[in-house]
Amino acid sequence: MRPVPDFQLDATRVRDDAEQIREQFHLPGLGIGVVRGDEVLMAEGFGMADILEGKPYTETVRHRIGSITKTMLGLCVMALVDERRLSLDARIARLLPDIQLKENGDTLTVWHLMTHTGGIGEAPNVSDIRDAFSKLFAETDPATPLAELYDEGITIEATPGTKWAYANHGFALLGEIVSRIEGQRLADIMRRRVFEPLGMRDSDLDDQPHPDLSHGYSRASTPEERAYLDLVGVQLESEELVDGFNLPGKFVRVWGNGGAGAVQSTVADMLTYASALLRGSKGIVKQETFAQMTSDQWRPDKRLPGWGLSFSVRGEGRYRNFCHGGSVFGGWNSYLAIYPELDIGIVAHTNGWSDNYESTVMPRTIASVLNLQPEPLPEIGVDPRILETAAGVYELPEPGPLTNFRPRYQCGRIQIAAVDGGLVMYSRRGPWTQGVRLLPVRPGEPDFFAIEGNVRQYMSMLRDDGGAVTGLRFQQLCDMQRAEAAPWK
Repeated sequence: MRPVPDFQLDATRVRDDAEQIREQFHLPGLGIGVVRGDEVLMAEGFGMADILEGKPYTETVRHRIGSITKTMLGLCVMALVDERRLSLDARIARLLPDIQLKENGDTLTVWHLMTHTGGIGEAPNVSDIRDAFSKLFAETDPATPLAELYDEGITIEATPGTKWAYANHGFALLGEIVSRIEGQRLADIMRRRVFEPLGMRDSDLDDQPHPDLSHGYSRASTPEERAYLDLVGVQLESEELVDGFNLPGKFVRVWGNGGAGAVQSTVADMLTYASALLRGSKGIVKQETFAQMTSDQWRPDKRLPGWGLSFSVRGEGRYRNFCHGGSVFGGWNSYLAIYPELDIGIVAHTNGWSDNYESTVMPRTIASVLNLQPEPLPEIGVDPRILETAAGVYELPEPGPLTNFRPRYQCGRIQIAAVDGGLVMYSRRGPWTQGVRLLPVRPGEPDFFAIEGNVRQYMSMLRDDGGAVTGLRFQQLCDMQRAEAAPWK
C-alpha cells in the first residue's frame, strides 16, 4: 500500500463506503469501530440487526465474533505461561491423557496448537470429514466432558511443526487445558481474566441466545450459493429469503467448551479490547509475552502473512498488523485488526455470513478507514525461467484429507498457463475458475506475484536450484506442489 499522511479518520468517507459495501454484498447489518490508543474515533452500525423485526444494527448490538475468541483464549494460555503453571513446550498427551491423540500425537505441544502447526485438520478424524462442520457447530451439552465428545480421539495427520493448517479442534484442546489447570469453566476463566479487567460488560463465552444478539443470515440468492451452504452444513431457520438475498440462520452452539469461537461481544466492547491490545494487553500478560504472541512464529515467506501465538501477523513497517477474523455458520462474520505503528485498531462485524468475507468485505473496509490506495504494479514482464517452467497443474501435498480440507473445498487444484507472454491461474473451484492473471510485484523478486482481482492478494512460486518452478505458496498459508494431472484449460 502507498504511504499515507498522518492518520486522520474521515468518518464521512467511511460511512459512505460502509453503505456501498453493505449494498454490494447484500449485508443485512454492518458494524464498524475505530480506536486510536484509548480514544474511540468511530463506533457505528449500518443496516439491520434483525430484518423482520426492523431492529437497527448499532455499536451496542451483540454479535457472535467466532474465531476472534481464539485470541482471548490465547491470552489466558499465555497468562498461565507467565505464572509458570504451563509451558509452551508442554506435551498435550501429558496434559490431556484421557483424549487419544492418534498417529503423530506424541510430540504435540501447546506451541503447536497456538500456531496451528499441530497437524490437526478441520475434522477430528477421517470418518468425520463428510460432515466436518457438525464437529464445529453442534447442539452439544456444555457440561459434556471434552474427552467424551472426542470419544474416538483426534487424528494428528501431519507431524507437528511441519505443516500449517487452521485447527479449531486444537483450540478446543487448549480451552480444556486452561480449564483443568484453573479448575473452572472456560467461560468463567475468560470473564475473570479478560472481560472484567478490561471492562467488557457486554461480552461472554456463555454461548447462549441473547435478546440483544443480532440475527444471523446467509446470502443465498443463486443456486451456487445454496449448494455451498449445503456443502458446509449451514443450518437455517427458514428456506425463504427475507429480503431477496438472505436466508435466516439458526443459532447453533460452538462445539465443546467454546474456546474455538463462542464469544459474543459488541462493537463497543471490541474497541475496548482493541485498545487493550494496542497497550500490550493492559496487564493480562507481560509486555514481553504479548510481543511474543504478536511476532512471527510460523512465516515461511516474509512477504506473505504468517502466524504468531493465536494471532495472524501481516505486513511490515507502519502497516505491520496483527489480526484475526471470525466466522459463525448461520450468519455472523467479524474481523479485528491492530496496527501498532499507527496506534490504530479496527473492528468490523456483519450478521451476513460469507466464506470470503476476509478477502472481500474486510480489505475494502480497512482501506476505507486508513485511506489506503493499492500500490501500483510496475510494468515488468514475467521472468523467462518462470514463464518457461510454471505451466502445469498443482495440488495440495499429502497427508491431507483433514489438513487440506479448507483449501481443497475453497479452490481445489490449481492450473498455471502461459498466455501471451504472461501467466494465468485457474482453480477448480472458487473465485479463480474463469482465470486470473498473475502480475509481477517488483523488480528483483521474480517469484512474487499479485493475483488479479478487485482486492489485491499475493502468492509466491517455489523453485529448485535451477530456477524451475516446483510449487506455489499462497497467502492463506498453504503450499501446492506440481502434479502429474492433465490440464483442464
